[in-house]
Amino acid sequence: MFSRKMLAKMIDYTALRPDYGRHEILEVASTSLNYHFAAVVVQPYWVRTVAGELEGSDVKVCAPVGGMFGVTTISTKVVEARACIAAGATELDLMINLGAIKSRKFRTVRQDVLEVVNVAQASRLTQEGAGEIMVKLTVDTGFLTDEELKVACEIGRDCGVDFIKTCSGYGPRGATLDDIRKIRAVVGREIGVKASGGVGTLRDAVKMLDAGANRIGSSVAVHIVDEAPEEDDDTVGRRRRRRRSPARPTPAADEAESDGDD
Repeated sequence: MFSRKMLAKMIDYTALRPDYGRHEILEVASTSLNYHFAAVVVQPYWVRTVAGELEGSDVKVCAPVGGMFGVTTISTKVVEARACIAAGATELDLMINLGAIKSRKFRTVRQDVLEVVNVAQASRLTQEGAGEIMVKLTVDTGFLTDEELKVACEIGRDCGVDFIKTCSGYGPRGATLDDIRKIRAVVGREIGVKASGGVGTLRDAVKMLDAGANRIGSSVAVHIVDEAPEEDDDTVGRRRRRRRSPARPTPAADEAESDGDD
């Protein structure tokens, strides 16, 4: 089982509600600092605010690019990506152009993804203090056939994205274990897989990680982490004592072990 600390570093805390104001966004930033999530995902408008709150911390700032369905133009996505990076984002959740995928305009989709990846790579080299800018390609599995999903993942892999993300949260369904396995079958181990959409419990998260995901996206990240056991010195001590227990423990020792597993 993952400890809270381990689990939090594999979760993006998603805070994309359009009705969030400054008060709610500052609370999200504060919570992210307390839990040490991998990243916090906020709308582009709030990137600068959150980046200022998280400056110097281990929590990254992530912003969506291309809206929820990816049907903005290539030039719009490029401008949006540059603006988010300039405001302090170090991760971008790029939505694939679903309309182009469904129309089999794969060259357009490839150009779309490649332009944003090029922006991220250029920023890594030219923007002082930017460091690594990661691109996560959201394919929204619920909208795609198996063939379309395979093509989308191949495009992301070939264009150099860092992650394939399952869902935007605005599609017909959330992520499934089968989605994770299908994505992994295409991209191998070289690219990360982010399970997002419908991951609401610790059990959900662990299943996704076991299936091959290495990042979780959730708006209830706090709830998921709070379900996980705390890893502290006392817990480690109990585990060590269990390993040293005799082969045939006394009833008292048996009771102590049972309590430790609850």
